[in-house]
Amino acid sequence: MLLLPMVRIKRLELSEAGRMFAFGVANALAMLAYFNAIQTIEPAQAIFVYYTYPIFSLLVGWLVWGKKPRRNGVVAGALILLAASMVLSPGHLAAKHYGVLVSTFLAPLVVASLIQYLAKPKRKLAVIQRINMSLLGHMLVLLPVVIWHGPDQWMPVTWQGGVWLVALAVFASALPQYLMTLGVAKVGSERTAIAGAAEMVVAMLTGTLVFGHQLSQVQITAMLLVMIAMSIRLEDSPAWSRPAKA
Repeated sequence: MLLLPMVRIKRLELSEAGRMFAFGVANALAMLAYFNAIQTIEPAQAIFVYYTYPIFSLLVGWLVWGKKPRRNGVVAGALILLAASMVLSPGHLAAKHYGVLVSTFLAPLVVASLIQYLAKPKRKLAVIQRINMSLLGHMLVLLPVVIWHGPDQWMPVTWQGGVWLVALAVFASALPQYLMTLGVAKVGSERTAIAGAAEMVVAMLTGTLVFGHQLSQVQITAMLLVMIAMSIRLEDSPAWSRPAKA
């Protein structure tokens, strides 16, 4: 809301601004489903589900935008998928929770679609305007939810709490969105999606160091697989194709 005065959309940019607003709404709905799922399934499982978005990015780019993934990109994506499958073990979940687990995949699907769109948008729009419209879409969904739940406290009561609130808003939301929006156009959707999986390692380590969640050997191995996937060079790799029949 503080950035709203900076939004100056020209008439020819209204359609593009509307698309970014729609992405913001979709992302907010997906994240609501994701955070609701965290209350039911293990946090580690939810984290690994979210960071399957490089796989979704390759699939969305191929099936929707017609972008054939490069061979090394497919290998890197397969490693990330393997890492996620090692951690995801829905067998011990109650049958009523399967739907909750499936709902967590909405978040990586929306993020993957956004990455692919930002790589080749229909119209030009300044980065800050894209972020503002996306955040406004978030607010349209999240603000009514907050009001509906009627929290006892709306604002921090100490200056330390205010500092933490601003820090979270800047470093956990606005800055990552700015860097992703700026970076996709420079390095492409494939590299952005694979490199973005680094967030998973940070999230898992944060859960361990800050919140005391214990990492199993399987989870540590999965983290190493993601790091290997990130180190695979994509630039000189040819497009993936099925081998010709003899």
